[in-house]
Amino acid sequence: MECNHCILRVGRVIASVQGVTVVDVNPGTKEAVVEFEENRTDLEEIKAAVREAGYEPL
Repeated sequence: MECNHCILRVGRVIASVQGVTVVDVNPGTKEAVVEFEENRTDLEEIKAAVREAGYEPL
């Protein structure tokens, strides 16, 4: 079971990707809602950042 701190860390990693404008992480459901500028980034780049942080995106 992942700790809330770890889940929130993933939120910070996602927020650090250029082009991400909104990240809302829900530790209870372990889900994140992400809004991003499609001309600056894409879902695969966001997933790659999560992997680089040591986590596997779902």
